Amino acid sequence: MSAPAEAERAQARRPRLIVIGSVIYLALIFGVMLWRGISIEPEWVVLALLVIAVALGRGRAFVVDWAPFLLLFFAYEAMRGYAGQTGFAPHDLSGLERALFAGTMPTLTLQHDFYRTDIVSVQDIAAMFFYFMHFPLPIVVGFFFWVRSRDHYRRFIAALLLMALLAFITYLFWPSAPPWYQFQASTSSGEETVHKILNETVDKLWGPDYWVSPLYTHLNPNKFAAFPSLHAAFPALAAVYAWRRYRLLAVGLIAWTAAVALSIVYLGEHYVVDALDGFVYVAVATAIVETVSRWRAPRASTPARPSS
Repeated sequence: MSAPAEAERAQARRPRLIVIGSVIYLALIFGVMLWRGISIEPEWVVLALLVIAVALGRGRAFVVDWAPFLLLFFAYEAMRGYAGQTGFAPHDLSGLERALFAGTMPTLTLQHDFYRTDIVSVQDIAAMFFYFMHFPLPIVVGFFFWVRSRDHYRRFIAALLLMALLAFITYLFWPSAPPWYQFQASTSSGEETVHKILNETVDKLWGPDYWVSPLYTHLNPNKFAAFPSLHAAFPALAAVYAWRRYRLLAVGLIAWTAAVALSIVYLGEHYVVDALDGFVYVAVATAIVETVSRWRAPRASTPARPSS
């Protein structure tokens, strides 16, 4: 084989090796963080992806393309806690949940059948994993889109931010209580308690040693930001944007979305109706962004008329 042909084959293998190495690299980082009790937050994910972008020779483009998204994303995280300070009473969605499931509560059923307070079970670890990957997943998928097509990345990120904005407005004016809050031990109706399994599992595994960065320590999380569930919506939106171009990835993301939905219900963080409403927000955000993109495309491609 000639030297130019061999060099061409080596060049073609380089991106594939970088992708494989990147997957291993990210898996190791997130795995160690989960193992050692370090909160997986957006800034760590972005720093890890910046290293990959530099390895691809696109470090400067990464900073330019990702800086506006990260600024808006962190602004959303900072403002999300303020939505819980409006004074609006949180809505109780348990009645709607029971109506949907013939009088039963999926969270109560799952916790009664699978949760044990004295040990950490496999399902507790699995559910916690999917819950903690709330931030990394859309960012990593967005990075994959960015590597392949900057336009596709921008549309996905626009839909993600729009969906987060619509959810924030809902949290601001129509807060809702999650199952763990609605069904606490002090309920007078005598019903079963919904355990906040996430906190209980963190306490069992790491106790006070669980580490959260100063950036997130000072944020004021909104415990009434349950409806819609962005935990379910983020991977669902990623699946929608992967479907036409990357079918295998989309199928994996659909399975991931189902696992997240099951996890958040089991953990007591969301009702099923929260997840279903999250999918509605996915549809609305996608429809708006894609409509605007189609409207702008012909205008951008139309050449300017020469002046007379």
